[in-house]
Amino acid sequence: MKRIAIYLVCAFAGLQTDLIAQERSDNGVNPLSLRPINSSNQAKKYTLWRRIDLREKANLPFFSKGSEITKHIIDGVRAGVLEPFSNDSLTNKITLEEFTKRLHRDFEGGGLSQEEIDAGFGAANEDDGWGDGGSSGDSTAQNTSSSQDGWGDTQVTALATGYELLPNELYVLELKEDWIFDSQRSRAYYDVLVVSIKIPAELSPEGIEKDLASFKYKELESYFRLNPNCIWFNEENTAKHMNYADAIELRLFTGRIVRTSDPRNRYLDQIYKNPREALLKSQEWEYKIMEEESNLWEY
Repeated sequence: MKRIAIYLVCAFAGLQTDLIAQERSDNGVNPLSLRPINSSNQAKKYTLWRRIDLREKANLPFFSKGSEITKHIIDGVRAGVLEPFSNDSLTNKITLEEFTKRLHRDFEGGGLSQEEIDAGFGAANEDDGWGDGGSSGDSTAQNTSSSQDGWGDTQVTALATGYELLPNELYVLELKEDWIFDSQRSRAYYDVLVVSIKIPAELSPEGIEKDLASFKYKELESYFRLNPNCIWFNEENTAKHMNYADAIELRLFTGRIVRTSDPRNRYLDQIYKNPREALLKSQEWEYKIMEEESNLWEY
């Protein structure tokens, strides 16, 4: 019995070590952290998830027309610069094919039938909008032109049955971050770890908000700084636009706390079963963090 007890204790300790290793490397720092703080200097830490609605006025500089932050992230994935993950646990990478599949949305009603696609309707149709583009020439000429325009059969079928979500339709970001009080420097830090793009519920076939992809913020920060087009738009002074990385560092965004550290990984809405109550708890968390920073050294 004594040997069994020792074995169970060791197994449990090993499980704990695996869980801690996800957030801290052997040298006591979080490998996802942009500016890591050693665990020995962390007097207190909370992990928070914030929902950022890019349509809100305070967040619009990240969502300027033609230069949306979601557009630049999608471009980075397609260029092979950014690695997308299935969710914010960052355990499962997704391929470019899967990422593109998640971006695809079917037309309501099922789109065009196969007969209509074969007849030339949809993405491969050469109609210029004046009503005469699709009627001129015989069917052989139309088939030849459609086969030479660079669209394969699979792509034509995909576009005929649906479309790809536009960056300005992806207006929800979820930001995972640690709030840490650093006892060495006697101040608190927000350490952004993961940024996720969400597909809004109204654009999801299931009618619920879904993950498009999650990204390590360390990679995003480097990508933003190397891309001069990643501009936080300053409408008050167009001579003072700034990079997305600087804007996030300065906390020039607003986002409601929707989740905190919880053993069952529940959102506040799931815990309190009432949107109003969840909103009040989110505000309580904001006040709690402010008080933690101001009162920690009083004891």
